[in-house]
Amino acid sequence: MGKPISEMLNIDIPGAAMTFQYFGETIDKIEGTVTSTAPTEFHYILRQPLGVVGCIVPWNYPLMMASWKIAPALAAGNSVILKPAEQSPLSGNLLAKLFMEAGGPAGVLNIVQGLGEEAGKALALHMDVDKIGFTGSTEVGKLMMIYAGQSNMKRVTTECGGKTPQIVTRDAPDLDMAAQYAVNGIYGNQGEVCNAGSRILVDAKIHDEFVAKFLEKAKASFSPGDPLDPATTMGPLVTKEQQKRVLGYIDIAKKEGAKLSLGGAVPKGMEKGCYVAPTLFTGVNNKMRIAREEVFGPVGTILPFKKLDQAIEMANDSIYGLAASIWTSDVSVAHKAARDIEAGIVWVNCFDHGDMTSIWGGFKQSGMGRDKCLETLTTVTQTKSVWMHIGG
Repeated sequence: MGKPISEMLNIDIPGAAMTFQYFGETIDKIEGTVTSTAPTEFHYILRQPLGVVGCIVPWNYPLMMASWKIAPALAAGNSVILKPAEQSPLSGNLLAKLFMEAGGPAGVLNIVQGLGEEAGKALALHMDVDKIGFTGSTEVGKLMMIYAGQSNMKRVTTECGGKTPQIVTRDAPDLDMAAQYAVNGIYGNQGEVCNAGSRILVDAKIHDEFVAKFLEKAKASFSPGDPLDPATTMGPLVTKEQQKRVLGYIDIAKKEGAKLSLGGAVPKGMEKGCYVAPTLFTGVNNKMRIAREEVFGPVGTILPFKKLDQAIEMANDSIYGLAASIWTSDVSVAHKAARDIEAGIVWVNCFDHGDMTSIWGGFKQSGMGRDKCLETLTTVTQTKSVWMHIGG
C-alpha cells in the first residue's frame, strides 16, 4: 500500500509477532469466578468464547491491524473470518498460510477477500457471525452497528477515525523533542494513521519558535521516495483516489485562508505515483475544515492558544476522541490535561508510545473498541452464570 519497507520491517512485522505472542500467553489466564452464596448453593461464572468473530481491518497497517483483531479472538477460543481491505489483500492471505504451517486447525482462521460494501457488508449481516471487530472510517463503523441490528444483534466493536491534538505548552521540557515528535506524529506512515497528530496546538508565546523548529525537522526527516528503498522515510499514498482526497483538502485549506507553510503539492518528478509532499498549514483556526475533518494524509495544522483551558477546549471541540498528547514540565498540568481531554489515549511528553498492556481505542465517534490490552479478551468472550442447589 506504499508503506516504506523500513517501516514495514520495524513496525508492522514486529508488532504483529508481539501481538500473537502476548495473546498466546493469555490463554491460560482467562478465568471464571466463584461467588459467595448461602451454604446450600454454589454459584460460578464461566467466561466462554462467542463463536465466530468477523474481523474487518484497514489498509494502513494491514498485517498489524489484522493481528490485533485475530490474536485475541483465537486466544479466547473463537473461530475467525478476516476481511482485509481490498487495497491490501496479500498480507492477510500470507498470515493464514503461516497459521496453517504453524499447525492451526483447518477452518479456524478464514480469509474472505472482496470490496467492503460487498464482502464486508455480507459478513456484518451474516446470521452465523457472533461478533464484528472493525477498524476503519467512522462512516462505515456506524454501518457495522446498523448491520448488527438488522441481522442477529451480533456484538460490534469499532475503532474509527481521529483528529488527534498535540498540545505544546510554553513550559515543554524539550521544545526540540516536542517538535520532532510532532513531525513524526503527522508524517509517519504518510499520515495514513487513525491517531495521526494532525492538530498541533501551540502556546502563542512559543508559536513562532516552534513552527521554525517543526519546519526544520520536517524537511530533515521526511521526503517522499521509492518505498522499496530502505532509506525512504515517506512512500506514496495508497491509491490515486486517496491522493486526490488529500490534495482536495489542501485546496480547501487554502480557500479557507490557512497559510501554506510547507509542501502542499505532488513532489516534482513523482507525478506518476500517488505522492503528496509533507504539508503544514499555519494561521489555522478550529472552525476550518482542515482542523476538523480527518484528512488521512501528510497534512498537519498548527493552531495557537493562550491558556491551557483554551487548548483543552479546542482539543475537545471535535467529533473524534481517539488520542491526544500534552507537552509540559508541570505535573499538575499533565494530570489536568489527561483527565479533561476527551480521548481514549493521552500521552505526556511523548507521542505514540505504549506496549501490549496499554489500551488502544477512543471516545466519541472514534469508536468504542479496545485493542491490544487484556480488556480486549472481554470483547471476544461472554459470561455464563451457573447456579447449583446442593441442598442441606
